[in-house]
Amino acid sequence: MGGTQVRKSAGTMRWILLWMLPALLAWSGCGADSDGVVKAAPAADQARESAGPILLGTPPPRDELPGRAEPETQDSQVPGPGTAGADSPVQSARLEAAEPRGVDRPHFEAPDEVPPARADAAPELERAVERAIAKAMGTANKRSKGKVHGNNTVVAIHVVDLASGQELISRQAGASLLPASNLKLITLAAALAELGADHRIVTPFEAHGTIADGTLMGDLVVRAAGDPLYDDSPGGGIQPWARAVADQLRSAGIGRVDGDLILDEGGFAAPGPGPQWPSSRDHWKEYCALSGGFSVNAGCFTAIVEATSPGQKARVRLTPAGSGAARSGTVKTVAKRKALTVAVGAVPGKVTVRGSIPADVPSYTARFASPDPVALFGAALVHALGVEGIEIQGQVVRVRVPGEGQLVARMESPLASCALPILRDSNNSVADQVFLHLAYATGQAPDRAGGQAAVSAALSRLGVSADGLVQVDGSGLSKANRTSPRQLTALVAAAMGRDGAGAELIRAHLPVAGETGSLSKRMRSGSARGRVRAKTGFVNGASGLSGLVETESGRLLAFSILVNYPHYDGLNTHAFKPMQDAICQAMASSAPAVTDR
Repeated sequence: MGGTQVRKSAGTMRWILLWMLPALLAWSGCGADSDGVVKAAPAADQARESAGPILLGTPPPRDELPGRAEPETQDSQVPGPGTAGADSPVQSARLEAAEPRGVDRPHFEAPDEVPPARADAAPELERAVERAIAKAMGTANKRSKGKVHGNNTVVAIHVVDLASGQELISRQAGASLLPASNLKLITLAAALAELGADHRIVTPFEAHGTIADGTLMGDLVVRAAGDPLYDDSPGGGIQPWARAVADQLRSAGIGRVDGDLILDEGGFAAPGPGPQWPSSRDHWKEYCALSGGFSVNAGCFTAIVEATSPGQKARVRLTPAGSGAARSGTVKTVAKRKALTVAVGAVPGKVTVRGSIPADVPSYTARFASPDPVALFGAALVHALGVEGIEIQGQVVRVRVPGEGQLVARMESPLASCALPILRDSNNSVADQVFLHLAYATGQAPDRAGGQAAVSAALSRLGVSADGLVQVDGSGLSKANRTSPRQLTALVAAAMGRDGAGAELIRAHLPVAGETGSLSKRMRSGSARGRVRAKTGFVNGASGLSGLVETESGRLLAFSILVNYPHYDGLNTHAFKPMQDAICQAMASSAPAVTDR
């Protein structure tokens, strides 16, 4: 997301309001306004790693959403009563007290027999781990008024020394649990292992017809490959890819297409929600962006709003350009120190951006899910090719086309470019696209079942058991997913040891404790700072942290901490994240020397 700065000359009352927001958000859900529109209000400072305050009515940064990293002040954005359904043309946010929420049942499947922790492997570390767990469970029990306890909560941990392969901690490590965004580690590591760090996602363009005098007398067919086409700059468009394709088309003698642009989705299913996804009232949000054979901007619209003079309309730019969707609503520039309230949303054929932006907030950027990323890709591609001088005379048509035509262009993205949005930004749609592309590139059906088959094959190739793995997406957003700490550490260990470039991609793009991404505000001091590189994860009832620790003595450990529990507001923030941090501090400072096997 783009960055927006808050002027430091804002009045005292506004700053009070800003700093009170985290507490208010902990009690808020999403409410419907008088015309049935759900409002989710926007952030003034959306820098990905900003430590600044958040404006009234603002959603947290994109790396702090359910199914990604979790907010520091609340466990999730769970809508309250009166929210609009999936057919609401506009959904965004305002602060409104939510009704009390019930307690969810925990989501876990414990194995019949769980290996005991090794009493002789790391006694000091084991004692530190058990102290951290006991403290967390006491906090959880107290905050839930006795509803969360040891009989309905699983805390599973696995820690391995990468140099020796010795297991330092194994606490219910084989339990098959809901991993949330920790699953992204499996998705990316499997893709790197199977395809290689230098793999490129290639979308071919074929001419079906005769090329003469600069014109293709026929159709231009594009074959789906599952590329997210994601650019994390504020524009988030397709132009860089379209420019390369246009150059290739001209080299093939094509400056004009007399027929249609045909999108052949091949074996990819039409985009749709995954099993056990969040409620349909959340499907407009960026973290619920759909995946499919084609996508652009990771399946999202980006609205960039710029303030003008008070009383005047603000400037609004929507990307990707040329989406073909009619835009409704206006955004008004209001006086300084007023609240920033911009509502966004999309339904087929229509995008709404409306609200107000104060004059002392220069710009605001919002990302929200497209109802159909394939249609968005097609419209954006036609427009972008037109900008580059390639004219498409016909329509955008979605149909399977038998038989090969003449290959005239290739749209390419390096797989490596997906590592940062998947690991640091925890972008769900990019992870889901890589999951589907992995299936496609390895000869599996490019669907959810094919994705799991491809990941299982990667595990087998790496010598990691796939027993207990249930993977229906690449992101971890679905509550149908299951994996174990032992699988996570084994795959990380194998990935780190198998391919130098792939290992470096994982190491370089994982959030770093106290420094970057979703760990920038955690473990800011102590031995763990700068030594822990890990993927955070949260969905209601599940919290996880998995990755790498470099100890003070120079050893590299792979670890995974997964917690499944009855959801109760505030437990992740006040109990389980502090527990994870304490365990990481213990690993960084007191991991014992071990004897190589």
